[in-house]
Amino acid sequence: MTAHFLFARFHSPDQRAAVDWLRSAHDIVADHTGVRAPQNDGPLTGPVLAWRLVSDNQREIARGCRLYPHERAALTDIGLLLKSQSEFEVRAATAARVRSTGWFVTRGEELVMMSARRYENRSAARKAGALALRLVGELAAAGGDSTRDIAELMS
Repeated sequence: MTAHFLFARFHSPDQRAAVDWLRSAHDIVADHTGVRAPQNDGPLTGPVLAWRLVSDNQREIARGCRLYPHERAALTDIGLLLKSQSEFEVRAATAARVRSTGWFVTRGEELVMMSARRYENRSAARKAGALALRLVGELAAAGGDSTRDIAELMS
């Protein structure tokens, strides 16, 4: 299976879909001690975007955990993600109010990636997270060292 990055675009950070996107990240931080959300460089206004990891059959595998003001910022963050893939840890994302399990990835204590869907148990969630990391590793091995290379991996 191969994958690529795609952008999800929102009219503003207050758009309902953008708020829902970030709610998942905020829930992970709230439910798991020691995990912190990624920091934005400043307040976001106007159009924003987020990245997602998508399989060749267009199934969403993973999502980024923050919003970006423009593509260049997102590409820079994706480049960092590709370079630091060996530092990641996959964890099950259980939530008291939801009867299913997701997964998330941290680099140290920082949340960097999360599942796009929920799974029936922790084992299935962790396996899905491991698959996402394997796919990110394959993308890194394919040569995503520069912003231009990353943009080519996205097409």
